[in-house]
Amino acid sequence: MNYWWPVIIALLLEEEEKKREERKHSRYKKRFHRALDAGGRQLRQQRIPRESLLDANASPWRKLYYSYNNQALITATGLSHHAFEYLVNKFTWYFENYTPFNGRVTKRLNMGRCRRIDAIDCLGLTLVWTRTNGSLQTLQMNFGLSMTNLCDYLRFGRRIVVQVLKDDVNAMVAVPSADKIEEYKAAITQQYPIIENVWATMDGLKLRIQQASSTQQQALFYNGWKHDHFVTAVMCFCPDGTIPITFFNVPGAQHDSTVCELGGIYEKLEHVYNETGGICTVDSAFRVKNAPYLIKSSQQTEIGEGETEEEILDSIRVKRAATSMRQAAEWGMRALQSSFPRMQDRIVYEERGERRIMMKMMILLYNFRARLVGINQIKNVYMPNLIQDANNYLN
Repeated sequence: MNYWWPVIIALLLEEEEKKREERKHSRYKKRFHRALDAGGRQLRQQRIPRESLLDANASPWRKLYYSYNNQALITATGLSHHAFEYLVNKFTWYFENYTPFNGRVTKRLNMGRCRRIDAIDCLGLTLVWTRTNGSLQTLQMNFGLSMTNLCDYLRFGRRIVVQVLKDDVNAMVAVPSADKIEEYKAAITQQYPIIENVWATMDGLKLRIQQASSTQQQALFYNGWKHDHFVTAVMCFCPDGTIPITFFNVPGAQHDSTVCELGGIYEKLEHVYNETGGICTVDSAFRVKNAPYLIKSSQQTEIGEGETEEEILDSIRVKRAATSMRQAAEWGMRALQSSFPRMQDRIVYEERGERRIMMKMMILLYNFRARLVGINQIKNVYMPNLIQDANNYLN
């Protein structure tokens, strides 16, 4: 035991030295800014002042929305006017009865000045934020909002979207009914007749995150394979492009299979298999031991003892078809990230729950968009009968 004391003391001293350097750097920054005059501080603020912005009633967003052009609205928000109006009808009640301006979302009091924006603007701001990345300065100019109000309404809008969509049949993440699973099986079998009873495919996604301040927290998010810090998510995709099962916001040091264990994904897939015989295709990163509810795609096929040549060839054909079918998971991940470019930004490290809300909102919006707008590559390939032309929504 005495042998470890010098090592422990050295680690404690090293940690204390790091904290001292961080405090020193913070004091230096504060001292530098305190030494600046008012003009110097104003020049270093990365925001556009109110006097340089258009009025919210004459903003470019209002022009785009009230042009009633589906192409423009889908480009800006990802939703057609039909889907947007469906969502804003649910969004409005929360927007009008709650407020973001007192530090927490509480019931709005009948006092103070009227709001400069309405529910359409707040929902539009939230959706356009997901469709962009980088600085918020462009959103300031498009919506005519100062940076403080913009950030408050963004935080407010994200929470309302999650609240209204989490139980909505067009967006919710839930295991489909037995009849729907049979429909999914038929759609996949039509594309790959050699594999039967497959209803979904699954893969993992890693999103970059900023480094935490302490080494202990950094170790939770650091992925040695990719040499960076990540947040991990595992998602299943159905032939209609929707996500029925997912577990997200897991520190990036966790393996995809471990994420499935922690999130109960394996248990849900096993329950579907026991109830309907449905099987999910995965890659070699998932459960090592054999599971009847999974088909693992691989380049090599293990030859069992006593297998005939025909059985070996059938096994090879099944694995090749499963590998091809599993490409749908890659399409789904690509659709999720391309639909929401904000996910490609490095996520700010925080422990207040904003990261979880952001990821949940985007998954719900992805399902909502796949069902009501219909622009989804998986759906276009496997279920062409469900393809919807967004331009036909305009009445």
